[in-house]
Amino acid sequence: MFRPAALIAVSALILVACGEAAEEPASAPAPSVQPGAEAPATTAPAPASTRAVALDPEGLRLVDRQSGSTATLPFGQPAEQVAAMVGAAMAGAPAERGTNSECGAGPLDYATWNGLTLWFQNGAFAGWAANAAGPTLMSGVGVGSSRADLEGAHVIEVQETTLGTEFSFGGIYGILEDGRVSNLWAGVSCNFR
Repeated sequence: MFRPAALIAVSALILVACGEAAEEPASAPAPSVQPGAEAPATTAPAPASTRAVALDPEGLRLVDRQSGSTATLPFGQPAEQVAAMVGAAMAGAPAERGTNSECGAGPLDYATWNGLTLWFQNGAFAGWAANAAGPTLMSGVGVGSSRADLEGAHVIEVQETTLGTEFSFGGIYGILEDGRVSNLWAGVSCNFR
């Protein structure tokens, strides 16, 4: 016979037993620090972000890793707000920030995380470029994808340019090298032709 009260009591005991923390041994020595020396750094792993960055022809998307819901970061948003949100999703500050004053669109500020560069113009998010494996489009296509995967997910136009084998579709642009996507970009870019 099923007894809900007994089941609840057993479940509570299991939770209590699993929740008990192990005690540290009393004999564990404390780290010693020599006078004038710095204390050893205690590095805890950075908490995993609950959001992932996805590339989009109208900006970027932040994808909730648990629910799959998305929030759009469209071009035109304030630069610092976008950089902070992307930094939180990419688990840290950009590896590099600066200004490229030689772009065809005029001087562009940028922030770069592991192959993803965000372009900012006049204090607003203006474009992005990817040149290493990392964030992908919602279709799963990204740097490193094969041409077959690209063409299986999107109808592309291809042409030979001074950049190489260039392709485009729906506001996304890129380059193919040796049958693989080597670069992707959208919005304002800083490509030298």
